[in-house]
Amino acid sequence: MPAALPYRIMKKIILLLGLLCVFCVLLTACGEDEEDDYEWIDHLQTTTKAPTLTPTTALSPTPTEVPRKPYILCLDPGHGGRWTGAIYYGVEERTVVLQLAKEIRAYLNEHYPDIEVYLTRETNECFSDDLGTDLRKRVEYGKEMGAQILVSLHLNASDAHNLRGTMVCISKQPNINGISKELANTLMDATEALGLRRRGYETRNSGDTFDENGVPVDYYAICRHGASLGIPAVILESCFMDNEKDFAFVKDDAAIKKLAAAEAEAMAKFLISHYSK
Repeated sequence: MPAALPYRIMKKIILLLGLLCVFCVLLTACGEDEEDDYEWIDHLQTTTKAPTLTPTTALSPTPTEVPRKPYILCLDPGHGGRWTGAIYYGVEERTVVLQLAKEIRAYLNEHYPDIEVYLTRETNECFSDDLGTDLRKRVEYGKEMGAQILVSLHLNASDAHNLRGTMVCISKQPNINGISKELANTLMDATEALGLRRRGYETRNSGDTFDENGVPVDYYAICRHGASLGIPAVILESCFMDNEKDFAFVKDDAAIKKLAAAEAEAMAKFLISHYSK
């Protein structure tokens, strides 16, 4: 039987074994923590990926749409292009009504910020060289712009050159006839207050175009296309430019501006009273 180890040596062996056990425990704990850390990082990488940014989304803010105004008016300066309209006192109708339309727009822009105004032409350029196509496209443009009403601006003339006053041509179609009458009366109220004679509103049948039931359609293309597109489209014949007394209402810039203000007020009144803001 071997001799027992001295007590001092046994004590050192026990101490070394104890230290070795502690080191093993610490090493195991560190390994587990490090493994857990790697698992946590891997979890983030698989569940919270950073968004991919393209140049359009990363470098510029999202554009915002400009809100539309609650009231939208389309003004159609009659004639234009190769169609001069009436010519009296050295003045072309197409030129006067274009100036009138721009003055109406300027007045509404200044006094009625809730009304958006579009013109079918800004110059003598037209939509088409074909009259039928051009008139249809004018109304289609108003519809495309979301206009609630379309007013085609004209000046009148007669064979005898002895007629005076304001008249309005409207559609006879039931879907817009009633509201077109109201618009016509509102416009004539305004010009009558200026001193122009009130000639009333007029409907006219086409002599060669009929609907599916054989009933004549509207003669006036602006009104006819307005009815088909569901937009009140009227022709405002402000005055007779071949009559000296009526011509005074459009003879110069000051007169046109005064007529424009009256007609603009009428259009604003109608829009505000008939359409929701």
